[in-house]
Amino acid sequence: MPLDPAMNTTELKPIQPVDLAAERAQLGPALEDAVLRVLRSGAYVLGPEVQAFETEFAAYQRTKHAVAVATGTDALLLGLRALGVQHGDEVITTPFTFFASAGSIAWMGAVPKFVDVDPETALMLEDQVASAIGPRTKAVMPVHLYGQLCDMNKLSALCKQRGLKLIEDSAQAHGAERDGYRSGEKGDCAAFSFYPTKNLGAAGEGGAVLSNDGEVACHVARLRDHGSVAKYHHGEIGTNSRLQGIQGAVLRVKLPHLERWNERRRQIAARYTAAFQSSDKVRPLTVLPGSKPCFHQYTARLVNGKPRDTVLAAMAAEKISVAVHYPKPVHLQEAARPWGVGPGDFPNAERLAQEVVCLPVHPFLSDADVDRVAEALLRHA
Repeated sequence: MPLDPAMNTTELKPIQPVDLAAERAQLGPALEDAVLRVLRSGAYVLGPEVQAFETEFAAYQRTKHAVAVATGTDALLLGLRALGVQHGDEVITTPFTFFASAGSIAWMGAVPKFVDVDPETALMLEDQVASAIGPRTKAVMPVHLYGQLCDMNKLSALCKQRGLKLIEDSAQAHGAERDGYRSGEKGDCAAFSFYPTKNLGAAGEGGAVLSNDGEVACHVARLRDHGSVAKYHHGEIGTNSRLQGIQGAVLRVKLPHLERWNERRRQIAARYTAAFQSSDKVRPLTVLPGSKPCFHQYTARLVNGKPRDTVLAAMAAEKISVAVHYPKPVHLQEAARPWGVGPGDFPNAERLAQEVVCLPVHPFLSDADVDRVAEALLRHA
């Protein structure tokens, strides 16, 4: 229902993008029990909880192997390294994502090479990838932005045909599906993040590299432990990127709930989309046929209406937090200057950066919360 103009906004319940307190309450004492179990065991780094989580998460994502690492960014870095990406190579990716996608490529000494995104989905335009391949191209990194998968059948076939590696940035795609496959099934490897705000979040930082290739998984496992093939025997230079035992235990508690939480996100997304169906100012991103997103974010574009900052301020005045992911595309960041890209190169990404808003979609929202957000956005857009 529309907000009563006479209502005191101090009486309104805040609606946040995430609600970790509600998540903890739903899980009950299980999280505390898991943390205490690790503290009592003394297995603080890797250990049996992490090993068990690796097995369980790989099975959930329908892949053969999972290697848990310290962060989602490390998952990208070690995945790229395990696939043989070296200094001077090019890796094709998208300019509309969090900076870590391209930043991890550059950190390897490689060069990010961008293709634009579809303005209706914000996903990589797969048809542009073939023309972007050059003599230095080593890999393709699609980003499953907001929890909807890119066309991995198409990208996998192209990479096999051209002899390229395929690494999925699955940081926002826990449990997402498309055409019957899940994130991680089609690439040579996939990088996941377990940052606390993700659909499957740790109690701190965490990440994992998934692969159906045992050699790739073993390589990542060595790299996360200083290139160690056995204790004090180092076959190559790696780093220290080992998931903590407490994080493994926390993730094990949450993983059995993920499918139900994702389904609730899909219900919320459907409710938003129905509310915006007749609007000419609020346009939800398109869910593709055969796609089953996990809706890490529910994203819409604001068009033909008020400036976005004005809308966000009005929503905030009603205690509704609306995020913008992402207000500045990667190729316009200061750090991107050495890559030879700039304004106008990827117009769809630039347009989306000016239009997108991400609405609360966490699984602990009530239908009334969702309706309140939708109504407020329609009223202020």
